[in-house]
Amino acid sequence: DVKPEGSQYVVVDGGHLLHKIVWRQQTTFVAIADRYVEYLNNKYGQDIAVFFDGFPDDDKKSTKNCERLRRATHFSPDVMFHEETVLQYTKEKLLANECNKKRFIELLKKALQKANICVQQAVEDADLTIVNTAISVAPRCDYVRVVGEDIHLLVLLTVLASTHSNVSFPKVWKRENAR
Repeated sequence: DVKPEGSQYVVVDGGHLLHKIVWRQQTTFVAIADRYVEYLNNKYGQDIAVFFDGFPDDDKKSTKNCERLRRATHFSPDVMFHEETVLQYTKEKLLANECNKKRFIELLKKALQKANICVQQAVEDADLTIVNTAISVAPRCDYVRVVGEDIHLLVLLTVLASTHSNVSFPKVWKRENAR
């Protein structure tokens, strides 16, 4: 990635971020969280905000309900862990369980906050919050970058941020996803 000249602000989709780091077996959860912090700092610099989707109590009213039900068909045990717990599962297996995913996001949010990275969790879907944040910081920055792979981000940016030429969504889609 080429970093632009001038001030930059990066708004990251937390769901996208979760897939960017390889989890090594026999590593503590705090070490895994620290790798995410290191990744963000090395790739994007200082001014970063990370937004995670929320997990509403009433799943039946959630816009993500169908996707969560589909993922729930892949059994994954509920794992109680804390910062010093050593990873015994693959990332995919651990995060397939919604309770584990909530627990890991809480641990990761603490690590990001400790590193002075702005982090928030939406009540439900974070896409609109991500785009609104990018738009709100645009007047104060030379360049605002939205990082994620969700097509909803692109649609929302196209509709809501069309007058902000300094807001970008620099994602190159993989050929198999471009249909």
